[in-house]
Amino acid sequence: MARQYVQRLTTVSQLAQWSSAKPLLTPSLTYLRPTINAQRLLTFNSHPHQQQQHQAQSTTAVPPSPQSTSFFDQGHATTTSTTTTTTTATPPGNFERLFTVHSDAVGKAAAAAAANTKHLKHQPTGATAAAQAASTTGGSTLDNAQPDDKDSGAAPDCFQFVAHAAWHPKNRNARQRQTEDKIPYWKRSKVGKVDAGEDAFFHTNTPYGMALGVADGVGGWADAGVDPAIFSWTLMNNAAGIAKKSEELPPIHALQILDTAFHQLRRGGKVAAGSSTACILNLCKTTGEMTSVNLGDSAFVLIRDQKIVYESPSQQHYFNCPYQLTVVPDTYPDRDSFVTDMPKDADQKTFFLKDNDIILLATDGYFDNVYPQETLALINNGMGNVLKAERDDFSDEEVADAVRTLAKTLTDAARRFSLDPKRLSPWARDARAHGSNYRGGKIDDITCVVTLVRGLKRSGNNNNNS
Repeated sequence: MARQYVQRLTTVSQLAQWSSAKPLLTPSLTYLRPTINAQRLLTFNSHPHQQQQHQAQSTTAVPPSPQSTSFFDQGHATTTSTTTTTTTATPPGNFERLFTVHSDAVGKAAAAAAANTKHLKHQPTGATAAAQAASTTGGSTLDNAQPDDKDSGAAPDCFQFVAHAAWHPKNRNARQRQTEDKIPYWKRSKVGKVDAGEDAFFHTNTPYGMALGVADGVGGWADAGVDPAIFSWTLMNNAAGIAKKSEELPPIHALQILDTAFHQLRRGGKVAAGSSTACILNLCKTTGEMTSVNLGDSAFVLIRDQKIVYESPSQQHYFNCPYQLTVVPDTYPDRDSFVTDMPKDADQKTFFLKDNDIILLATDGYFDNVYPQETLALINNGMGNVLKAERDDFSDEEVADAVRTLAKTLTDAARRFSLDPKRLSPWARDARAHGSNYRGGKIDDITCVVTLVRGLKRSGNNNNNS
């Protein structure tokens, strides 16, 4: 899966040489060219000598939800938080529809899609099919992984979701730290208690299951004195609040959560400027349905039976320019030429989950450094014993600890790969496809949210606590 751009960059003059046809990437780059938004910010807000400074990094983050526990270490160790949910509801009527496609329209389309029983089967074509084939390691895609009659008859009565997050902000060098004085806003406005850099995330229990999401703030705004994390954290906080308060049945589509969260951000008055990618999942514990919405380069993968059966595609306008939600001040010159995507432009899907499914939701800092087959090996190695064992062999606490450890392991692996100057990382491979001979990992903020799906039966010895 292509991960072909970096959002957090320094200056145009330092990092790239330009021609009228396309950018010519400097061979020895650590980062490539900035997004189109970052270029305009540098041009309008900075003097020539200021454009030579590196952008600042934020230190804001989201507070844990009431259902979660956070662990924060000021050192280099990855930090984690956790959420677990369970229920005792009746089973769904049909588990044959594993993967469906919803309309791109917001609001009515999302509501209609949630209520519609006639789902369209997804038929991957073109780039989507290629991405699925590349991300499936030695197994079938989700479309031909349908359950047989025996599987359908053994469908769980309900589902439990065990989610853990781990994050690691990239280190800010001395020059970047000097520019933090240019960002007074975030120093006065604390939206969280952890430092995930420009990344933001949430995972929270909802009336009918669990919702989770990640966002990646566009770092170029730092050169204009705007903390990139304010936008991403506000968006994720809004989304978490919407999901927790929604009591609709069936649960609202993830698209509706993102659309409402972005509307609140624009109308709230607390975010004057900024941009962010976003990926949100909404899981139903009574039916096992999972709806997803993904805008930009943050992504999720679904692992079933120790195989990657789906990986969400990357969305970009062109190399180094991801789809992104954006707020530009009304007084900003040339504001109409900014990249301003909307939630309706996001990729939207619906899945029906099964017992022992594992979902990895992460920002590009992970996927730009770890190949799909490496992700699969890490997950199978970390969760293999739990997935293969009988349900009573592991307590709820032991299962939760295994998921927490896996989230930390994945984040640590991505960070280790990002610091390897000789590695041909996914990011380096894609950069080379666009004219650079760059080698090494991509140093970036890294955030991972891992969710284990557990099917529960009313009859049996399942002692599960919320």
